Amino acid sequence: MRDTEKAFIPLETGRQGRPSDISNTLSLTGFTLVEVLVVLSIMAMLLGILMPALAAARRVAYKTACKENLHGCAIAFRMYLDDNKNIMPTITNMPNLHLIANPIPITSVLGKYVSGPEALECPADPQAKYFREQGSSYEYNTYPPPSPEGPFNHQDRKIEGKGMTMTRRGEDVLVPWADIFILRDYEDFHGKAGKVGSRMYFYADNLVADRERNK
Repeated sequence: MRDTEKAFIPLETGRQGRPSDISNTLSLTGFTLVEVLVVLSIMAMLLGILMPALAAARRVAYKTACKENLHGCAIAFRMYLDDNKNIMPTITNMPNLHLIANPIPITSVLGKYVSGPEALECPADPQAKYFREQGSSYEYNTYPPPSPEGPFNHQDRKIEGKGMTMTRRGEDVLVPWADIFILRDYEDFHGKAGKVGSRMYFYADNLVADRERNK
């Protein structure tokens, strides 16, 4: 045999006819039960951290969209007043309950002034219940803040000047427009009932807030 020729030395093979060292390299190792449990516990921990943050972000998004809707309603309401000599409209809350004869839904009053029916839907309205059943997620304020003698109907009153004059205990009292809301969420869609920020309001001075000003 020449020096330049290399001797052929066969490799030891495994059962499949492959070299045993290659077979060992290609063999697959499965996860142990402990490793699986560790991965699952980490995933559960991450979900526990992320879910409250996602829920909070969703609430903020719903509230922002509701605020934008009420801003659009404020513009529509102003347009209605311009066309009707600043006279407050007559609107029936919960019209589909037919609590009174010939109810007047808000859609028949502001329908032609808003961008579309969805402008009257609060995204936080659960399953759009009020929007589907009543045509609006927002309640119209039929009365100004109550007086000791009872509420004063302002549907035929004009929005003008600094506020609305109401008679309380025989005296005329000026209630600022900033303290009289026009529309608000039917319920506390944005938080726990009674908590500040749980309900959005559109006031007669065209501003939108997440709380009652007159309290």
